[in-house]
Amino acid sequence: MKSNLKVLFFSTGLFLTGCASMQPSMHSIEINLLTVNNQNQSIDAVCSLYSETTKVDVLAPKKIIFNTSCSAINIICKAGSLRGEYGIEETSNQDAAEDFILNSGIGYLFDRAVDTVTPLGTLINFMGDDDEECVKSRKITVVLE
Repeated sequence: MKSNLKVLFFSTGLFLTGCASMQPSMHSIEINLLTVNNQNQSIDAVCSLYSETTKVDVLAPKKIIFNTSCSAINIICKAGSLRGEYGIEETSNQDAAEDFILNSGIGYLFDRAVDTVTPLGTLINFMGDDDEECVKSRKITVVLE
């Protein structure tokens, strides 16, 4: 009985460590974020940028460096009663089901929880390959309506 229990714990630890190694690599993306109204006139707005790994709030228009993984980026801007949204789908080597899990934040939270339990997961993240190609700069215009 004790032997079976040890095998179960060992197998579970290996499984969780493997899941933690799926942590995406980080990239710096320069974003020139512009906010305009319906008449294409510049307007000041508070914008939130979200990705699989990062959330940043900024005052726009502004140029920022957004540190994130090679994943979808969503932008929501507000100025008084005006609102606007923008979405970017980055290409990566992951399939659609994995993208959904990671972009929903479930994968990110799970990886963080597992990394605290299994230090080997953190080590594997540092040794992971960094072969994904991401766009390094973008000019994004969000129309607030």
